[in-house]
Amino acid sequence: MASSMFGEFFHNVDAKGRLSVPSKFRDALGTTVVIAEGPERCLRLYSLEKWETFVAGLEEQIDTSTVDGRQMFRRLTSKSSVCDIDSQGRIIITPALRKYAEITKEVVVIGNGGKAEVWDKARYDAELGDEAFSDEELAKKIAEYKVQL
Repeated sequence: MASSMFGEFFHNVDAKGRLSVPSKFRDALGTTVVIAEGPERCLRLYSLEKWETFVAGLEEQIDTSTVDGRQMFRRLTSKSSVCDIDSQGRIIITPALRKYAEITKEVVVIGNGGKAEVWDKARYDAELGDEAFSDEELAKKIAEYKVQL
């Protein structure tokens, strides 16, 4: 199974919450995905394997013996949803997750390495559109993080 996803794909979510998963991502995600809240009000799609790795990492990093730790762990995991990809390559996004991500109809599905993100198109344009992160800002961040291109 391939593990890296990249690119952006424009789709619509129907009235039942069904979203077509880009065919280029289906091999990486497998037949069952986990849909979870992501930062900036996007949704993240994980393969079951990647989700289990993510949760195991949280368990190692978050001290759940504290109230703050338990609340953070719950926030990162409790609203996730397990969903099978149907024969037409679609998943169903629950109403609660659609509400969280402010998804109505038009979405952008982007690859983000080992996971995919689903954005309401208007939010995506505002957060990540051409004007949201200038070439100069990107160059500064590349230098700051010492990214080798």
